[in-house]
Amino acid sequence: MTDSPVPSRSRLAFMVVALVLVALNLRLAITSTSALLTALTESGALTDVTVVIVPAVPTAVFAIAGLSTARLSARLGVERTIGLGMIVLTTGLLMRALPSPWIVVAGTVIATSGLAIVNILLPAVVRAHFGRHIGPITTVYSTAMSIGAAAAAAAAVPIATAFDSASIGLAVWAVPAIIAVGVWAFAMPLGASRRTTNAPLPDGESGRRPLPRGTWLLAGFFATQSLLSYILMGWLPSIAVSSGLSSERAGVLLAVMMAVGAPATVLVVPLTRTPVRMRIGFTLIAAATIAGVAGLTFAPTALPEVWAACLGLGMCAFPFALVLIAGLGRDAADSARASSVIQSVGYTLATVGPLGAGAIHQATGSWTPVLGILAGGALVQLTLGLLLTRIGGEPSRFVRAGR
Repeated sequence: MTDSPVPSRSRLAFMVVALVLVALNLRLAITSTSALLTALTESGALTDVTVVIVPAVPTAVFAIAGLSTARLSARLGVERTIGLGMIVLTTGLLMRALPSPWIVVAGTVIATSGLAIVNILLPAVVRAHFGRHIGPITTVYSTAMSIGAAAAAAAAVPIATAFDSASIGLAVWAVPAIIAVGVWAFAMPLGASRRTTNAPLPDGESGRRPLPRGTWLLAGFFATQSLLSYILMGWLPSIAVSSGLSSERAGVLLAVMMAVGAPATVLVVPLTRTPVRMRIGFTLIAAATIAGVAGLTFAPTALPEVWAACLGLGMCAFPFALVLIAGLGRDAADSARASSVIQSVGYTLATVGPLGAGAIHQATGSWTPVLGILAGGALVQLTLGLLLTRIGGEPSRFVRAGR
């Protein structure tokens, strides 16, 4: 099995547009919910129980969906499966228009199920259709994810206020998802997907090839960055409000954190090209996270936007991991299989993050213990990243290929 042929320039441009539109939607459901947690609770759309469950849903669903995504994509093709995931996402977002706690939870579960499918398979699409440009294309769609997340975080509260409904503030994000579904259906070679970008079945039914070297270590790194990212995406506005900031400004902080990822990704992803640069990148990411956490702990109202920007730079661990995943193995099938394992294992371990953070806050009445966990997690993430740079052979080859 080999990567697909290079398409014409016009076709390639259309495919990039489709990829960007899909990526714009991959964090909308999460950051819009985080920004509206306080409003949803005050309006009765969430209860004291469901408000703790909702931020924990994404990582839990991502972990479960990862177990079946490779098998599903082997039967439908990667591009078709991504289209199906976007339809599932849209359905879940629309459900959240109903201001009922358990319907909001169910809609979040369904929406993030669609997100999980797309998250896992996008690296394989990049490998298959943009094999000579893994780094730049990963930067493009990671930047789009950051922009979409920032827009939803900043606009969710104003939209909810304009419609006098926090639930409408959640459901309105189905509109860009619908647009992305339409463009993806026309842009991607759906008829050829079974031939070009099938993922082998997870139990080894297709070739019984071993997982690429570095898969399990990368899964540990991915788990740590997911735990940190989803605690922050789920609870940063609540942390800010508890420090005395308004709900509107807390939403802006979340938007700043996500928006910084756009330019930061452009600067950080090129650091994946060599092991030496990777060490610099891993250290920079960890240091930024620790600086942001320290600011929120000791001076939360002094320069909150600066602390949020530091945390946004720290979240560049995600595109860093995506570049490494996209280059694993010999072809797109290996990348898809490794991505399924890495994201399933990673999100399984990360599930305790958002749920545990909410439970710790409810038990202690303080966010300080959670901030301490974030700082410790950044150190663990740095350690795992440095270990990745010491693996010879295959990881070095895929980093060079990603140039």
